[in-house]
Amino acid sequence: MPVSDLQPTDVVRAPAATRTPLHRPHTSASHEPQDDLLILVHGTYASRVADEGDNWWQNGSGAWRGLQQRLPEGVRMPKRGEVFHWSGENSERDRIKAARELLEYLDALEARGQAYHLIGHSHGGSVIWNALRMATIQKKPLDSLVSWATVGTPFLHHKTRGAWNIVNLVNIFLALVLLKPAYLLTSRLLHVIGFGLLGIDYASTAPVRAMPTEISLWRTPVLQVMEWLGISVETLDSGFRIGSFDSTRGDSMFEYLFFQPEGWLVLGVALLVIYVYLNLGVFFLMPVLESIRIRFEKRLERNVMETYRGRWLGLWSPDDEAINGLRATLDLSISFVARMEPRERILLSDNLTLLSRPYYWLLTPLFNRLLRPVLDGWVRSFVVKVAQGNNRPAAEVVKVSPSPISTAAEEEHPPIPDWLNERIVRAADHHAVGIAPKLRTLLAETSFLNGLERFGETISGRELVHTSYFDHPEILDLLAMHVACGSGDGDWETRAEAERPELADWLIGFKRSVGVPLVVRRATHHRTDPPEQALIRPRRR
Repeated sequence: MPVSDLQPTDVVRAPAATRTPLHRPHTSASHEPQDDLLILVHGTYASRVADEGDNWWQNGSGAWRGLQQRLPEGVRMPKRGEVFHWSGENSERDRIKAARELLEYLDALEARGQAYHLIGHSHGGSVIWNALRMATIQKKPLDSLVSWATVGTPFLHHKTRGAWNIVNLVNIFLALVLLKPAYLLTSRLLHVIGFGLLGIDYASTAPVRAMPTEISLWRTPVLQVMEWLGISVETLDSGFRIGSFDSTRGDSMFEYLFFQPEGWLVLGVALLVIYVYLNLGVFFLMPVLESIRIRFEKRLERNVMETYRGRWLGLWSPDDEAINGLRATLDLSISFVARMEPRERILLSDNLTLLSRPYYWLLTPLFNRLLRPVLDGWVRSFVVKVAQGNNRPAAEVVKVSPSPISTAAEEEHPPIPDWLNERIVRAADHHAVGIAPKLRTLLAETSFLNGLERFGETISGRELVHTSYFDHPEILDLLAMHVACGSGDGDWETRAEAERPELADWLIGFKRSVGVPLVVRRATHHRTDPPEQALIRPRRR
């Protein structure tokens, strides 16, 4: 279509002062021009060892080739050795670890002035978001990040208690109580070693008031354990006696601990006690530290989004199974702990349970009204956290949304167009028809685990909306338009309007929602109905 046939629309580009800046260095240290790098981040359970394969993020896959055909000039797909890998486990710890590894990858690109784009699917988008938060916390501005996109990402928004919450205060108190004996025991052991190396015996220099007057697991845990092991422990007015060691005879504590078998046992017990008390203290401190960290991250969230929101594109379907399934865990009302009730006399052996009726009369009200709700809540919380992959201490998922920030309403950032969503759902329904025979094969297997493994191998991913986004050329078109928009391709709007006007309209609306108004040169006449076949534009090379 000739350019003369195009007329500008009423969509105007924002003034330069209000536009989100995109810092795009294109030269290396040797001033040689570099193409932007497009980095793909897979989601949960999509990890593979090889760089090449059939998964959407692997070199040579259908989605990989489709993106390569659509990318504007100056943007390239990753080569072998540049593909990003992470474990893909459904775990908050694994996602945070992957974000740290991704940030290290991006640091190397930033150091050499390599501009790059990020696309993450499912929790791959969570990995990208965590990396952006880490970069902000570490004061590492990602100036070379041109654009980032999330596809079907269920962002988990956590709630935690305040730093001075009563639970945190109790945990801090218990941690201090447990860390005190570990500190004192470590201090005394270091004194023994230090004085021994100087030729001074610690037993002879210890003040009389330091001698234990009472042996207990709290005040003298090592002596208490030694008594349990059958080694005699005796306190004297002028010293103490542990087995063959007697401070009143002038025995050297250093020589006893390091040169006698009995002393090795005492030293081993001391180190074990220190280790146990330290671990118990850390157990109570961990949720306190995590609650402080989570609150800090939540306060920082707005700043992160303000910095990078103009470079973001979020693609998601209202019918996405992962997003909706995780939302369902927030209101899970299933009861896992049964009520305590006397059994009816149906079997012959049930007649013997008459003897236990008083037991039920006594304990049933206590269990059903007090203990059962607590146990049921613990079990439900454990099941929900496993389903969410939420193994972060002191963190409770209170919202699941397709937006990185919890304060954003869903209507603020629109889902994919209705017509495109219907097309994706119809395609998923069509492929899901073949699941029934596969389920029958699964149930017919002599080993359920083997059957489950074979079932997983026969599932293509096209049966679900969540795993079939990249099978649709319209999704690839939107991602390519987003990359082109960020990379400074001034003609992308014109080509988009000529080839996919309905997608261009949606992208313009989304960009407005993130504060980046666009201008489009639009043909006077173009079709308004979505085409049945995607138009794949060859790369301009």
